[in-house]
Amino acid sequence: MAGETTAAKSGTRPAERILADLFGGVVQDPFPLYDELRETGDGVHYSPLLQSFFVTRYADVRRIATDHGTFSSDLFDVTPAGTHDPADAEHRRFAEIASRLFMFADPPVHSRIRSTFRTAFTPDAVERWRGAVLGATASLLEDFEPGSEVDIMPRFAADVPVAVIASILGVPRDAWGSFRTWSFAYASTFDPMVQGERRDEAIRTSLVLFDFLAGLAEQRRAHPADDLISTIVHTKTDDGDVLGEVELIAQIALLLVAGNETTTNLIGNGVTLLLDNPGARAEITAAHGLLPKAIEEMLRIDPPLHLTFRLLTKDATVGERHLPAGTLVAPCIAAANRDPRAFPDPGRFDIHRAENGKHLAFLHGIHFCVGAALARLEGQVVFEELLRHYPGFGSGAEPAVRRTLNAVSRGWEKRPVLL
Repeated sequence: MAGETTAAKSGTRPAERILADLFGGVVQDPFPLYDELRETGDGVHYSPLLQSFFVTRYADVRRIATDHGTFSSDLFDVTPAGTHDPADAEHRRFAEIASRLFMFADPPVHSRIRSTFRTAFTPDAVERWRGAVLGATASLLEDFEPGSEVDIMPRFAADVPVAVIASILGVPRDAWGSFRTWSFAYASTFDPMVQGERRDEAIRTSLVLFDFLAGLAEQRRAHPADDLISTIVHTKTDDGDVLGEVELIAQIALLLVAGNETTTNLIGNGVTLLLDNPGARAEITAAHGLLPKAIEEMLRIDPPLHLTFRLLTKDATVGERHLPAGTLVAPCIAAANRDPRAFPDPGRFDIHRAENGKHLAFLHGIHFCVGAALARLEGQVVFEELLRHYPGFGSGAEPAVRRTLNAVSRGWEKRPVLL
């Protein structure tokens, strides 16, 4: 696979240099670099770090997400998520479980596994969890004092989704404190920038999570309860069977990570956008009915996850590149969501934007995020309660810090707020 050899006619720097800066582990704001890459050449550039073609334009990213016949998700072994040492017993056990995620499968396997969630995440079904979201949010906000300064990332943005997803899954409260650590570790295994000892530690911690979930699933097999784990354990697939133990553990772990990391980043990103856009914030504070559209704009302009991967099953053209079967592509959701070809004035936070419903924060097609309705509900409840409790919150004295060592999830590491 050849890399970029010249600066493209519409770009100001060679793509190799932009990619090196983007994945160099120091850039706080990746969006100007996404913009450069999107407007350089055809917006498709080879990344040595990702070992794939980085795709930045909306039409291309949407097509990749939609055409699962050409762009396969059956790619665990050739993506960062599948990086492991076959000679290491812990690595092998991790790979055996993690490779069974339905997000790493095409139909019919993908359809069979996903069918076990078919009734759990409909908008109507999710609505019954509103009380759990409201309770967790209000309880955490009441622990703060007006006028105090807090870093909302570890003390609020991370705690709310843990409490919610743990409650929904049916995890005992005494384990909630470990869930954030376990979830972050497992999410890190998907990231190409997590290598060496960082990856070894993430895999070891993920195995602790897997073992815990296996024990909980076994309990629910014998004694079902009114929770999501019980539902998944006992729900038959479209093929008339139930998920095997390894399949089951993999899906529950994914629900934890997706339900946690997505909402944590949504809260941190949303708070930042409200601080940076006082006019929009004043409108929302005065009329909470604007929150659903505001949440969509938050998801568009700074999505919780920035990129994903697909594997070509046959020769295809992406942008102006003719790529052979077996090529890995990395569609960048965050770059696509700010493509001016799809969204006028895309860098502006506009809560009245007519086009924000077509963003790709939850992808598109058969791999559209199964928990999207829950993430939206959590976002609406969290921001309504935050604005109700602390309508005048402002930026803290310490600077906010975005993650720089995560290519997939570039949420905020620190987001100090004065309540």
